[in-house]
Amino acid sequence: MKEIVRYLSRCSKTERINRLIEILDQHEIPIQIQKTKDVVNILAGDFDNKEKKPLLCAHHDVVPESSGANDNLASIAIVIKLLETSRCRAVFLDGEESGHTGAKLFCQEAPKDRIECMIVLDVCGYGNCMTYWICRGRFCRTFRKLTATRIRKKYHLLSSCFLPESDDRVLGLLQRPLMRMSVLPEKDAYALKALEAFPDLTTDVAEVIGSLEVSQTIHGGLLDDPDILMPESMENVVCHLQEAFIR
Repeated sequence: MKEIVRYLSRCSKTERINRLIEILDQHEIPIQIQKTKDVVNILAGDFDNKEKKPLLCAHHDVVPESSGANDNLASIAIVIKLLETSRCRAVFLDGEESGHTGAKLFCQEAPKDRIECMIVLDVCGYGNCMTYWICRGRFCRTFRKLTATRIRKKYHLLSSCFLPESDDRVLGLLQRPLMRMSVLPEKDAYALKALEAFPDLTTDVAEVIGSLEVSQTIHGGLLDDPDILMPESMENVVCHLQEAFIR
């Protein structure tokens, strides 16, 4: 998976999209393109099949000063592996870093009747604690599998409603079961969890997020490089999600 990140890193948006399409073609994963003047979304998997399946969501755009490794190419590599091995579809969204423009386009054209649930993966390549939040549909069968007590212990899961902003903010408009997932260093995860005890201090959330170790891995931080990604953490995400929707 790290090789995919390196291949997609440090190139122009157009080149990154072309390389992602090339990788999906090499893995014989069918794709459809949603496109406007400024937005290119890539739908991956058998969307022509009317069966409802889990939908994995990961943004492919990168801020200019960043390698994109942890935000969000690691998630893309994870999703590609799951597309090969699991019962799911995916959408690689444009514009997360610029107003969620890709998510907004997807919501306009999404095949809602084929979406069992949605899992948004963002910042999933660095740390030892999988952190999640169920934004909608906590009784969804897939989410109950992913967050069962045995699974939580096995994969070191922690719930937190204060994960950094991602495309889940817009995808909720589809009114399908929706989960957000990230991987964080344990101390970062518990720092965000602690905020839940102080609901009146939510204005300080951005400041806390900015002070986290994982923040150094994104947006041109000191650790923003493909070499810092942790393959074992990425593999842990793959194995965890496979528990719920293995073929």
